Amino acid sequence: MAEDFTRRFTGRALFYSTSRPSYPMRILDILRTEIGFDRTFVVADVGSGTGLLSELFLTNGNHVIGVEPNDDMRIFAEKRLGKFPKFLSVKGRAERTSLETAKIDLVTVGQALHWFDCEAASKEFARILKPMGHVCIVYNDRNNEDSFMKEYDQIVSKYARDRANVPTIDRAYLSKFFKNRKYSKFSMSNEQLLDLEGLLGRMTSASYMPSPSDEEQFTDMKEMVARLFRTHERMGKVRMLYDTTVFLGKIPI
Repeated sequence: MAEDFTRRFTGRALFYSTSRPSYPMRILDILRTEIGFDRTFVVADVGSGTGLLSELFLTNGNHVIGVEPNDDMRIFAEKRLGKFPKFLSVKGRAERTSLETAKIDLVTVGQALHWFDCEAASKEFARILKPMGHVCIVYNDRNNEDSFMKEYDQIVSKYARDRANVPTIDRAYLSKFFKNRKYSKFSMSNEQLLDLEGLLGRMTSASYMPSPSDEEQFTDMKEMVARLFRTHERMGKVRMLYDTTVFLGKIPI
């Protein structure tokens, strides 16, 4: 029986929400230039998690529907984003969003496409999008060229376990997802400053890393993270560097 990936982030919502990087404002500029995006667009953020990408569009003034199957992540988003009157939270999957047909201007996916069934999600997105609607996929990938980021990745490699067997989001995957329709790719840099608690939370937010319930492994990992922090901190913070990639395209019906 295939693994239910929706359960992998149970118990990690707080770490995810407080320690994962936000998304660059430049994404909005790209959308304005490429597809005439404005605050009238209705956005469905699928696999919305704790609402990190949803917040970018809510701050812009858009109506955003967050579609998230994991109860912990979704409830955390509802509490965090409840201040936005244009936010609607829905329990659903990428393959079965429960949204109405042809009502969405833009489907967004932040850090989640690899969890979806490619063909089923593509078909569902085509169904809920308006005829001129688009899909915007965003990934924050760690930039491991930096010495600090290399050492961070070494700790991840040492303690990672039970990594999910998920596809690589490469040209072949995206071609299949967009049904051979042309899509555009954009790249930009991103960063975040973290204190020690934030750095540990950032590492713990990954579904394959030890959680506080794995006492021995978590304690060992925590000690290594503390050493890394002491070596590289400046004024009580370390700088995490990311490469943010945006894929933007349309899915033919």
